[in-house]
Amino acid sequence: MAEAVLAMDYEEAREIGRAIVRAKKAIRPCSVCGIDTEQDPCEICSDETRDRSFVCVVESAEDVIAFESSGSHEGVYHVLGGTINYTRGSGPEKLNLASLFSRAGAGGIKEVLIATNPTLEGESTAAYIVKRLKNAGIKLTRPARGLPRGADIDFLDSETISIAHKERQEAFFLNDEQ
Repeated sequence: MAEAVLAMDYEEAREIGRAIVRAKKAIRPCSVCGIDTEQDPCEICSDETRDRSFVCVVESAEDVIAFESSGSHEGVYHVLGGTINYTRGSGPEKLNLASLFSRAGAGGIKEVLIATNPTLEGESTAAYIVKRLKNAGIKLTRPARGLPRGADIDFLDSETISIAHKERQEAFFLNDEQ
């Protein structure tokens, strides 16, 4: 990025700087879900067609973009802004968790999909959320994990293979006669 800016003439670089400052002033977290937005509440939280009873909890705004690109989630989101990582000084109080628990306590939420990454920090964060919400009368789910479509098994890491093996399902094919 620095090389691209250095290759620009002075006026182009100056306009890029102004655009960055304008974006920094205009963009703030949505008061409902925490995603970076220019309008509050954000476009997703304002969309009346979304299922507000189904909340997908993610680590970052990039995760929201990934889910939205897949077209698989018709509910709303909650952006944590990271994961619990005590070695880096990031405990639960550093995340956007209080508003998640407040949303859950206000009622109307039937399911929370905890879509943190399958890393040690993501799993720890998911476990913390489950512990805090397990008695709230809300269905708590995690995305399925395993072998990605089109992948060669010999190129996958051992953890992915192990999880896929443990979470195996009954085999079926579309042409099966029942």
